[in-house]
Amino acid sequence: MSALPAEPMQPRIERNPVLIADDDPDVRTMVRMLLELDGHVVIEAKDGTSAWEMIETHGPSVVVADVQMPGLTGLQLCRKVRSSGRDGVKIIVYTAGMATRQESLEAGCDAYFLKTDPLPQLRETVRRFYDPT
Repeated sequence: MSALPAEPMQPRIERNPVLIADDDPDVRTMVRMLLELDGHVVIEAKDGTSAWEMIETHGPSVVVADVQMPGLTGLQLCRKVRSSGRDGVKIIVYTAGMATRQESLEAGCDAYFLKTDPLPQLRETVRRFYDPT
């Protein structure tokens, strides 16, 4: 019987998830698959109300939110997160143009992307927000 060489156990680092909030399941799937390439744990919400519940329950580090969703809109979600004191949560508005960059920033988002922008830019912003070092 051969024994495996003893290797020190590496502590498992639990990372807070990235939340994708969008009422379009195809958009959620596309963004989730992109972010999972970087090893992110991704959770999904189909509307703004369930996104808020997931923020309270799962404490994501980054939220990628559509603007036009049932329940809370993406901008309402931004305002609610900011008014709750969760300043460490980075919020990216990801929209088809239903809000301007200025409106999104005034609502408290940290970044703004149109759904027509290149996906690598969104991916890089999530990386930067998730690992700011």
